[in-house]
Amino acid sequence: MASLVAKPKSKIIRILDAGAGTGILTASTALYCLSMGCKTVHAVLYELDSEAVASLKQTLNIVQYLFCEQLGTFTYEICCEDFVIARPDKEKTVQPFDISVINPPYFKYSAKDSPYAKAVADLYHGDPNIYASFIAVVMACMKAGGQMVTITPRSFTNGLYFKGFREYLLTESALSLIHIFKHRDKVFNNDNSAVLQENIICYFVKGNTVDTITVRSSNCDVNINNADENQYPAHLIIDSSNDQRIIRIPESAYAASILKQAETFKTTFEDAGYFISTGRVVEHLTRQYITEDTSAENTVPLYRPHNVTPLTATWIGNHKKDVAFKLNQDHDKHTVKNGTYVLLKRFSSKDEKRRLVASVHLANMHCCKSIAFGNKINYIGILSSELSTIEAFGLATVLNSSFMDKYFRCISGNTQVNATETRVMKFPSRDQIKEIGDQVQKLKLFETAIIDLIVNPVLGVVNSM
Repeated sequence: MASLVAKPKSKIIRILDAGAGTGILTASTALYCLSMGCKTVHAVLYELDSEAVASLKQTLNIVQYLFCEQLGTFTYEICCEDFVIARPDKEKTVQPFDISVINPPYFKYSAKDSPYAKAVADLYHGDPNIYASFIAVVMACMKAGGQMVTITPRSFTNGLYFKGFREYLLTESALSLIHIFKHRDKVFNNDNSAVLQENIICYFVKGNTVDTITVRSSNCDVNINNADENQYPAHLIIDSSNDQRIIRIPESAYAASILKQAETFKTTFEDAGYFISTGRVVEHLTRQYITEDTSAENTVPLYRPHNVTPLTATWIGNHKKDVAFKLNQDHDKHTVKNGTYVLLKRFSSKDEKRRLVASVHLANMHCCKSIAFGNKINYIGILSSELSTIEAFGLATVLNSSFMDKYFRCISGNTQVNATETRVMKFPSRDQIKEIGDQVQKLKLFETAIIDLIVNPVLGVVNSM
């Protein structure tokens, strides 16, 4: 991370460390500056954990000694306070900084009642994660041309919660480099928790603009410096075609070729006329309406993720996980009109090879006026009319294709498939969707092995793998 920093022009280099811990990032950055000939460095470090301060001072004293050995000067000050609440950028006595290399803390907070939301309300609005607030305040503390390097989850690159934050960050600075790790569970060896996000290192320069963005990818081992590296036009990485400003990250040249081909589509999912909604049944809030007696009167099938398999949705009532939803007085808050939909799983497990899993739910599968979809499923239909069987199978086939799966992975590093990203995805035309659905219907073959052989020729996909 420190090695990404370019030599600043200032005579005295000012480093900001927000959430310093034991000081390893500041130490690495200061010593890297020394190796570039920067002899005078001052660091300001924020660390809320008082128990870490002794180790932090020990690290910084070692850095001082190493500077002295090379006739340099390293000074520091430690602030034992909450960095985001403190807002050093608003202190008139605090000078702006040249460099910040940070590993901010991660936890969610509420935009309604958290003091963190109030503290950064002048910078951006949203309901994200504390790491976003750290980055935003750090950026506010930087001088023009100041450099910021971060290691964070990838979640800020897409999604509605981070929309305001992305707008602030990409307006205030230029994203020049992204380093992505190919294995999401190996970045931090001492963290045994389930890792749902890919971790990325990003390099930003305040006030700059760039024409190209470098993307590196590596395994999480000593070969990190031998990462695959490619440069792409900035417009390919940062999607400016809508107000989401999603940051797309192709982890290989092949993934980039998929992204470029998708960019040739003339419409988006939403503009093509499709809608996507999250299933209305939140099971932990509606347990009194859910029954394992799937043949009970006045109930309808409740579709869960296990009912969604590639191309064909299946609910027969005798699977051990099958349940039904009771049609209580207010059931229309939780059910939808029974019809033909494409169901798309919202979550994939860490060991699943596919991110997108879609199936067709036909209206005639059940003799009922309403149907229930759980909130771990997205359901897709047509905005203006009913989805035909042919178009439904075309949609499901495209979403299950290798091309669309790889394209989506460029857009999102999360195991969750959100409606926000899906709506703005570049997408084939409805005529192409129907042509694919027609071929699938004629074959009478709903096997996944045949999907790419049908989809790629219709979409004009060139397999450059």
